[in-house]
Amino acid sequence: MQLNLTTDYAIRFLLCLGDTKGIMTGSLIADQMKIPPKYLLKIARKLRGAGMLGTVTGAKGGYYLLRSLEEITLLDVLNVMESSVKVNRCLEDDGYCNRGAVSTCQIRKYYQYIQKEMENKWFSRSLGEIVKMMDAETCAADDMQKELTEIKCSHGLREQRLARRRELQANIIESIPVAQCVSEENGKGYHEKIV
Repeated sequence: MQLNLTTDYAIRFLLCLGDTKGIMTGSLIADQMKIPPKYLLKIARKLRGAGMLGTVTGAKGGYYLLRSLEEITLLDVLNVMESSVKVNRCLEDDGYCNRGAVSTCQIRKYYQYIQKEMENKWFSRSLGEIVKMMDAETCAADDMQKELTEIKCSHGLREQRLARRRELQANIIESIPVAQCVSEENGKGYHEKIV
């Protein structure tokens, strides 16, 4: 399932107004959220019809939220903007199946499970809750990235120290005098480090 672009614009529109907590002009919203102005009018009509958005006309006019972001769920927006939020056609209200297997189809049962999970876990969250959750996750991700960077740095320093230690050990070994020795067993010469 992929949301249409207009739905994404509608979510951006609402989030922008949620940040402002007041009246905001359409041109400012379009500019800040990178929404083409022609879409903004279409979206505004739908959101206003759903009771999420209010408008003020005139020179100081614009848009404002009728409900807070905490009161608008993702499913509310999807229901207004999308023709369907079902993962498959057989889950629509008419229960259409070209095989006539709605009551026996195992895949349909799985689709129902997926649909329920999406609606209960993800779509039921308010836009305000999503923003807070993602802000917290971003902070946690930033903290984790910082920690990983520190680990990489300390690991890198450790590797540098080990390489330097190996280099020093090799230099020390090379500087130890070598004595020519003759084996008593076979009379052949060999080199032996004097330690």
